[in-house]
Amino acid sequence: MKLLVDTNILLDCMMDREPFAADARKLLILGALGEADLWMSPSQFTDAFYLLTEGGKPRLADAVKQRLLKVKQLARICTLGEYDIENALESSWPDFEDACVYQCAKKTHVDAIITRNQADFERSTIPVYDCAEFFAMLKDKHGLVYEEIDW
Repeated sequence: MKLLVDTNILLDCMMDREPFAADARKLLILGALGEADLWMSPSQFTDAFYLLTEGGKPRLADAVKQRLLKVKQLARICTLGEYDIENALESSWPDFEDACVYQCAKKTHVDAIITRNQADFERSTIPVYDCAEFFAMLKDKHGLVYEEIDW
């Protein structure tokens, strides 16, 4: 299964934002285990870097880069070209960044987009779930249950 992971899911995990962090971690673990093929756009990494370094503070940069390198091991990066950017600019999507993420989702033929801001993707022809809905769908349709366990 191929999934495009939106920036807010990445940040939920990396910033331990409750009550969303546990489901975001589970989603990234799916990628680590090879249960899902996770995708992101390059701009999501730059956005996450900027936010996690509190606006680009050099003292935070090295640690954030190391954390993002670990995420990169779990997710593949979709590159956008001239045609993709043109499609995003000419689209009716009000938010250009979301339009670019959607172009990545289309280009990589993902099965779903996972985001907490579903309203941002209301124009999507690809199914859109938040993490909780995604895991509920896996349980209902496929009988798959993913839970974190304490070690």
